[in-house]
Amino acid sequence: MALILSEKDLEPLFSDPASMDSLRGTIEEVLRARQRGEITSQGGYPLPMADGKRNFRLVTASLPGAGELLRVVPQFRGSKDSHLNLLFDAQNGDLLAVMAGGELNVWRTGTPAGIACGYLALSGAKVLGLLGSGPQARGQLLAVRRSVPSLERVRLFSPTKEHRSAFADKMGPWLGIEVEPVDNPRAAVEGAHIVSLATSSRATVIESDWISPGTLVISITSGQLPKELVARSRVVASGKEEVLQSQPPREPYASMIASGSWSGDKIGAELGEVILGKVTGRQNEREVIVFELTGMPAWDAATAAWAYRWALNHEAGTPFSLA
Repeated sequence: MALILSEKDLEPLFSDPASMDSLRGTIEEVLRARQRGEITSQGGYPLPMADGKRNFRLVTASLPGAGELLRVVPQFRGSKDSHLNLLFDAQNGDLLAVMAGGELNVWRTGTPAGIACGYLALSGAKVLGLLGSGPQARGQLLAVRRSVPSLERVRLFSPTKEHRSAFADKMGPWLGIEVEPVDNPRAAVEGAHIVSLATSSRATVIESDWISPGTLVISITSGQLPKELVARSRVVASGKEEVLQSQPPREPYASMIASGSWSGDKIGAELGEVILGKVTGRQNEREVIVFELTGMPAWDAATAAWAYRWALNHEAGTPFSLA
């Protein structure tokens, strides 16, 4: 029978930072599979609500070894029990699980950032500059911490003092690392070896001259990077199509292409190409690298299958049948 897996059912999985290590291997294999042309189908589609103002997004993927996935994502706040994943058996089409999607999405988005650090960050990186104190910031910090053994300190900024203090008080002990709340974004990122932009802002959140030579900058949201930083950096993307053909357009790339100051040819590599050794990751110690982390539906399928296997092994969830 299929399983219902709530956030509470999956909580033991997500409460252990070491769980991300196995997911990292799973997502890395997806990036290899993409380069080998083994991902047969993935896409995303809007589903407008009747009010004409709000939308759901339906994300689909077919992934060998994982199954068939349909993810439902509300593109608005306030809905209950509507962010979920439906996982189907790839061989017979049977429904395997209905899974809460909130924390799954955090881990699915954070994990590729950790992978990128392993291939693109300076060897011996010690300081992470983190902007944001919400769920995505938690996933980014976890992923970087698990992937960069040399990391010693995190400088954290988010606009609300109480939020960043609470985040530091929780995440520092959980991950065994010093997390220092600071009063402005420049204090967080200036001189950091790795910078992660994990805020919900759609506007520029850093300045180019705050970023030191050799820094790896991880961008997960459109519009947060200044054009000047993109112009002086080598861009590595999780997927070129997701950067160049995104709807709505991914910024600042779309505006820079329109003005003629940048082109898609300047994307140095996809992360999967670096993993397979087709393209050099970091070319020198002074190179600034922007890792543009765009979503990939195959990651959703891989993460859902990973969590489903854990649930079977730990007898988690509630069995149900529609028969």
